[in-house]
Amino acid sequence: MSTVRQRLFVCLIAIVMVFGVVVSAAPNIAYAESGELNYDKTSVMDDLTSSTVNGQPFDVKDYPYDEDSQAQIVNFVEYCYSYKGNMQSNYGLYVYVYNPQGLNISTNSKSNKIQMAVSYDSEGKPNNYAKFDLQFLSKSENSDYKNLFYKFKVVDREINGTTFKDRVNSNERRYDVSGIELVTYGANNATEYPVNGTYKFTGYAAGYGPDAGAKSTLESSVEYLETITLDVKHTFYRTQTSSKGAGYQNQLDTVYFAVPQRFFDTYGKLQRIKAEWYEYKTKDIVVTSNQEFYDQAYPHIGELFGYNHNDSVLSLGQQAGDGGGGMMVAKWGWNLGNNYLHVPADALYYLFKVDNIEEYDPYADIVSIGGVESNALYEYIRNYNKTFDNGTLPIKDGTISADLFADDIDDYRRMDTEFGKIQQGYSYYDFDADVDLQKLTSWQETDPSFWDNWVNWGLWDTIFGGIPEEESKTISPIYIVQESDLDGNDNEVADRLLINANDVQALRDYFKDATTVSSKDDEKKQVVLFRFATTDYYSAAVDIMELRTILPDKHTSGQAYRAWESVFFDFDIIQLTFNRDGVYTVIPVVSSPMDIVNAITPPVQMPSEWEWWQILLAIVLIVLLIIILFPILPYILKFLFWLICLPFRAIAALFKGIDNRRKRKTVTKAQKEPAVKHTQKPPDDVDGLEV
Repeated sequence: MSTVRQRLFVCLIAIVMVFGVVVSAAPNIAYAESGELNYDKTSVMDDLTSSTVNGQPFDVKDYPYDEDSQAQIVNFVEYCYSYKGNMQSNYGLYVYVYNPQGLNISTNSKSNKIQMAVSYDSEGKPNNYAKFDLQFLSKSENSDYKNLFYKFKVVDREINGTTFKDRVNSNERRYDVSGIELVTYGANNATEYPVNGTYKFTGYAAGYGPDAGAKSTLESSVEYLETITLDVKHTFYRTQTSSKGAGYQNQLDTVYFAVPQRFFDTYGKLQRIKAEWYEYKTKDIVVTSNQEFYDQAYPHIGELFGYNHNDSVLSLGQQAGDGGGGMMVAKWGWNLGNNYLHVPADALYYLFKVDNIEEYDPYADIVSIGGVESNALYEYIRNYNKTFDNGTLPIKDGTISADLFADDIDDYRRMDTEFGKIQQGYSYYDFDADVDLQKLTSWQETDPSFWDNWVNWGLWDTIFGGIPEEESKTISPIYIVQESDLDGNDNEVADRLLINANDVQALRDYFKDATTVSSKDDEKKQVVLFRFATTDYYSAAVDIMELRTILPDKHTSGQAYRAWESVFFDFDIIQLTFNRDGVYTVIPVVSSPMDIVNAITPPVQMPSEWEWWQILLAIVLIVLLIIILFPILPYILKFLFWLICLPFRAIAALFKGIDNRRKRKTVTKAQKEPAVKHTQKPPDDVDGLEV
């Protein structure tokens, strides 16, 4: 290698140490025989040890292992930039990471990313940030420095039709880097580390400027870039009804975080929040308290059933029964076979066993009412490996089966505007506090008729007021929490802020910590609720069924339900936009991505055996009804008899009409035939009688 280092090289590379200035610093890099440097293949240690920092040779002793320090960018390289189109093939951006904890950073994960500015306002200030993949190139392998340094290349991509070479000013190339995300082996998500650097490059490497014969004039510097580091938490809220009818609920997903007060004092109101995520809708998640069904069904997870029936396994049916005329119908089913007209679940992909199932209570402990905790569902998704018929999701390095998710997200959520794109899979959006309002629409807002209530909620709940009463709500996606918002019990706070009652205490603790200045290095903060998604949640009771050949099928109610929800992987906040009297300031955010998978909760309505008082009440009501209607009971019976006979009378009238038409047709035909004169022979015993 030492011999190769002595060869002439064609490009001068500026390496910038964080917050320092390096003038014409050039490591002695090896070049290919063709005379063209393949910078992707040079080792991280060769690059660093042959460079200078502030005029001094790079010394690895200045970068010790330290468990209390975090990963950081130590070098940012612009390689061979040229404004000439025919000389841009070698252009690239390279990142050198100092890893003091010696973490085993993944070298093949697509979750390694860098966040950089991609557009600027009229004053030259960054006004939009985006993430770019990092391609691993090299790391320190020597036993004394193992995993201490990593080298990555920034994978450029088009944003609004431009790439970095299109966006930079040739006279001064500027790269604003807010943070870098790195994932270690075994971790579910990447961790973002602050960079806070504006890297500037002027001049050109030898041969890449206006004068092809000129020596290198390349110089570089780095300035401080203001960022906000956020510790993001998540909660969710579910209504009890939805405008879509029984089984549906509105689900509101919210994250909260603390922003230092100085940002509000300096830049004004928090106007917009830009975030990105991967959005999917789960397929049916079946939850049961019936051990027999669970034991029979679990071995068939992922197995395609469709309209087939396995008689050794119990079945599931939603609203299954006689639809009239002997036709068996069901709204939904699994393992129901061909005897039922229904929408089949092609396969059962999720199955959870709980101790008991009660009706949904927004204030109750999730497990106690027969729900599935968030962590349990998340681990199920991450560990599912039974089928991959539809491939994998384009996240988590292809470890999540796409079989677990539906073909699309809620229709009303899909959008593609200048502020972002929301779709199945990768989505991003810049939410405005005054424009992008979230709406939770209740069942009552549809102004349902008695019949609508009966069809959706049943006669009993319709008559006796068992339908939950809720008002629709329209809310801003951005809300600053006030101390008074946390007054009252957990249920009151949950309803006021539209969060889960089980998360209220965590929010109280978070708010107290954010608003209390505990040391000279601490500062007061404001807690922000960011309500980024309103989606459909569905949860409905299903019967466990034993299909029989002759006798009626056996139904077991109240021991199973099915549900589905929206999930958000790698959710990450990109930037905050403040507004002071029409002057907008964009501050990039440093926050680690998170996966959002909410708990599964049982239906608002679950069938159950009638209590003794319900049976008694029903008998009393029937008796009272007979007493009240007794004076007119004969007329009612007469009307019912007439109503029952009506179809038969109609049939009789129909046949009578047909007969009359036949007779009239016969008479008409006879009238149209010519008259015929007949002569009758006289009887033998009467002579001479004329006829």
